[in-house]
Amino acid sequence: MSRNQLLLGLASALIAAAIVVLAIDEDDAVLAPTQSGPTPTPEEKTARLMRTFVSRVIEQELRPRVAEVEGTRVVDGSRGTATVQRVIEGEHVDLRITFDGYVLLLDPNATAENEIQVDGAVTYTRGGGDAGLRVRGTDVRIGVFDALARDPGNDAAGRFTFDLSGDDIGGLAGEAVRNDDERLEIRPATPAA
Repeated sequence: MSRNQLLLGLASALIAAAIVVLAIDEDDAVLAPTQSGPTPTPEEKTARLMRTFVSRVIEQELRPRVAEVEGTRVVDGSRGTATVQRVIEGEHVDLRITFDGYVLLLDPNATAENEIQVDGAVTYTRGGGDAGLRVRGTDVRIGVFDALARDPGNDAAGRFTFDLSGDDIGGLAGEAVRNDDERLEIRPATPAA
């Protein structure tokens, strides 16, 4: 085979690859979701992030695994760990959680999954009677990351200091500070009409 034939074959392969890449890019552009409706405010994004974090990581993942534990237990995430100390004081149950690069896959069966990443110390208190729920943290890194980047405008990740309370997860309200300088007033979720 001559050198010219090799170069011609290489050029043909490069052109074919470029055509495939362009076709894939155009397909992805068609499949990308269009943003409709008003863009959420930083407060709304952070409130959604906090509710997702509390419901998925603490309520669904950690709390059931330490429900009968007295003392401390280390819980493994997809990557990293959470050290959970369960303390009962009267009618209040505290979970004092230290996250060390903890990752929770939102869909463990998906190849390109969403995941929640947490690093830092959080105190989760469930009270008896009407006391409700309180979640506090200082300099806690939290983010929900989408490997497919389906909704890049919804990113609220950062380092947060927060003190939120409410009757339940949807009712969490209070103040959060993001990245040491952005003060956010978190309000309860508005029920869908």
